[in-house]
Order: sequence, then structure tokens, then C-alpha cells
Amino acid sequence: MTSPEPPRSIADLAVERGRDALSFLAVESGMRHWFDAPPPEGTGACVSYVDTSGAWVAACSPLVEASPEACATELSRAALRFVEAAREQGRRACFFACEDPALDGLSRMLIGQQPVFHPREWLRGLSGRRRLREQLRRARAKGLVVRVVAPAELAERSSLRLEVERLAGDWLRARHIEPMGFLVALELFQSRSRHRYLVAELGGRAVGFLSAVPIGQRRAWLVEDVVRSRSAPNGTTETLLVALMREVEESEYVTLGLTPLAGAVAWPLRVARWISRPLFDFQGLRAFRERLHPHAWQPVWLVYPSSGSPVVSLFDSLRAFARGPLVGFGLRSFARHPSGLPWALALPLPLWTASLAWLVAVHRASLLGFPRSELALWVAFDALLLLVLVRVAMRPRRSRLLVATSLAFVDALLSLGHLAWVGFGSTALQASLRTIATTAPLAGALLLAWATTRTAGSR
Repeated sequence: MTSPEPPRSIADLAVERGRDALSFLAVESGMRHWFDAPPPEGTGACVSYVDTSGAWVAACSPLVEASPEACATELSRAALRFVEAAREQGRRACFFACEDPALDGLSRMLIGQQPVFHPREWLRGLSGRRRLREQLRRARAKGLVVRVVAPAELAERSSLRLEVERLAGDWLRARHIEPMGFLVALELFQSRSRHRYLVAELGGRAVGFLSAVPIGQRRAWLVEDVVRSRSAPNGTTETLLVALMREVEESEYVTLGLTPLAGAVAWPLRVARWISRPLFDFQGLRAFRERLHPHAWQPVWLVYPSSGSPVVSLFDSLRAFARGPLVGFGLRSFARHPSGLPWALALPLPLWTASLAWLVAVHRASLLGFPRSELALWVAFDALLLLVLVRVAMRPRRSRLLVATSLAFVDALLSLGHLAWVGFGSTALQASLRTIATTAPLAGALLLAWATTRTAGSR
């Protein structure tokens, strides 16, 4: 059954029953809550989820009260009852970001890892981490000061809250990615009395902010959000983390949360990690967290019914994050990010270039109306354009975009001139290939020109 008015606070349930690092995020706006019937008929569990119109995607494991001995049994039972409730509503079901071991009737897929820090031990080891100490020194040298913020200081319309909201807004705009929902929505003030807040100030002005939330039944903390302004000195994030470790030194552990696609994920996820790299640098995120010297990396799972498909469950989860159709989200992401359009144009180019090279190799250059030697030169030109596009996508700069745009326009003009000279050919295959060879460079050149006008910086 579901209820818009839970009998107890979701925050209370998350703290009392949560077993996963992200359990507390059940309090986020946009979450729905399913409540199982009380024992003995049910388990009395609560599941926080989003409805994608095709599936109920749950945030972590069910919040169920059970003894350690009965924990696995009750979790399985609650999860399967949630799956059945979803099925009765014509929905699939899955559980995202779980840490529990495999459960009866359920399968799982590794989706990433989370770094774990033991605060007291980590603080003792700071003296031996030269690179981290240097970042902290740089922040101190610039005059950065970090202080703990009481939740009352962040009451609505308070001066500090308005300043933090401005900071968060600037940070979101600077990220150049399509906003996402579900477990990554930036909601700093939900159930703020449960949070630990720290602010980094420079000259009395907030330039960084950290929010941490409790991890359910464990004496531990999740770093929920860290935002910083462009004017924040190097070492601001590290200084905030050190201050948090000192604030919760007696805790069992602190984690920065899920690092998506980290670890020995399945090969399709490794491919996705590579394809998405210019837009979402998962490897860079893993490298940054590794430099902080965590004590361990814990696996994080996507859990789904054993009768279901891991691929379908993964796509359901992605739709929850995208807050709608994946195609639209993908198109908006590529259009919004400075790397998006160069990377989108680079991805199909290897296949096209290889196809042209094959035509050269099998003496079929005439399909495009070229002598064999001229088509070979065209292959070399496209290979050069591919290298330039990849370089632009990895490090977008206006100057590099101008080079790529210039090459694309040269390609487009030559293609148009060639088509005017040789025509569309006498067969449907010739017409199709020559149309693609002409329209694709022209469309790419126009898109790159548009991307150039939107990219700041001249270097």
C-alpha cells in the first residue's frame, strides 16, 4: 500500500532503519513512499521510490526493522512484497544503490563503489600525505576559513541561506550538465536538523559549502553535497572534508557516496563509462577520491527481481535520474555541455572513416564519384578531423573549437563542390552515399559553429 501521509517521519525511519549510505536521501522531494502492512501479514517496511511510468525505482534497500539474525530474511521479504505491489500497478521494480549481500529471489549488478574513510585514523595519516597537505596549505595561504554551521543559521530567508543558495545556483550553472533528479538532486536543506553543515569563507563571503547526513543504523556519515564557487581557492574541497572529519572524529566511518561505474563493472557499463567520459568524467571522479586515500572501497549494487532483466532495470534507473525519457535527456545533455557536440560528432566518425577506407581497399571509390587516390586523401582528412574533435571534446576550448569548425567547413564545402561536379549517380546506393557524404559534414560544421559561439574562453 502507499500513503501520502506516513505515520512517522521518513527522516526518522531512514535514521533508525537505514542500512545503505544513501538511505537518508529518502527524504528528498519527489520521492514516493510505499508502506508494507505491519507484521505478521507484512514486514512494516518503508520503501522510498520514484515512478518512471514504467517502473518503481527504489532508493536503496527497504527500511525494515529486524534483528541482525533476521535481517536478510526480512529484507528479501520486504523487497519481494514491494516488487509484487509494483507489479499490481503495472510497474517493474528495482532497488538502486544497495550495499547488502545477495538476497533470496533477487539478483544484483555492480554499478560502482564508494570510498570509506575512518575519520580518526585518516586524520592521523594526514602528515604523510604530501599532496593533500599542499592543497590545504594553499587554501590557508589564501585566507580560507571553514566553520561549522548550526541548522538554525540556515532558516528560510536567513542571510547565510540566501548566500548558500546563490553559491549552489552558480555551482550548478558552471557544471554545464543537464540537471538530474532522484538521488543526485541538489537539496541542501531537507530535514536540515539532521545535517552537519560546514561553510568555507573567504573575506567573509561563502565560497564553499558541505552538507553531510547520517547513515541509518551505523555511526557514520555520508557527504551528501559539496559546492564551491569559481573564485574558491585550490584546496577548498579538501579543507571542508578535513573539517568534517574533525567534527565527526568519533564516528565509525565517513563516505563520499557512490562513484558510478567504478570497479569491476560489467563490460557494457565499461563501454558506457568510456562513451560518456567527456560529459561525465567518472574516471576523473574516481581518481580525485583515490587521492584522498580512502581506507576501502565498498561495492554498490543495483538489485532487481531474479526473473527480471538487469538491462531493463538499469534503463529504469537511468530514467529515474533523467526525470523522463532518456533520448530527450541525452540530447539536452549533449547540447548543453561544451564537450557534447564535438563528442557527438566524433562518435560516428570512426565507422564512416573505416567505411571509406574499405571502399578504397576494395576499389569501390566510384560509388562516391572519386578516383581511388582522391578518396584515400579524403580518408586521411576525416581521420585528422576525428583526432581534432576528440581533443576538443576532452578539453573544450574556443580556439580548438574554431580549428575543428574550420576543418568541418572545409569538408562541407569540398563535399558540396564534389556533389555538384559528379551528381548523385545512377543507382540508389550511390545517391544515398553521396547524400550522406554531403549533408553530414555540412550539418556538423553548422553545429560546431553554434557550439563555438556558446563556449567561453579564447584559449
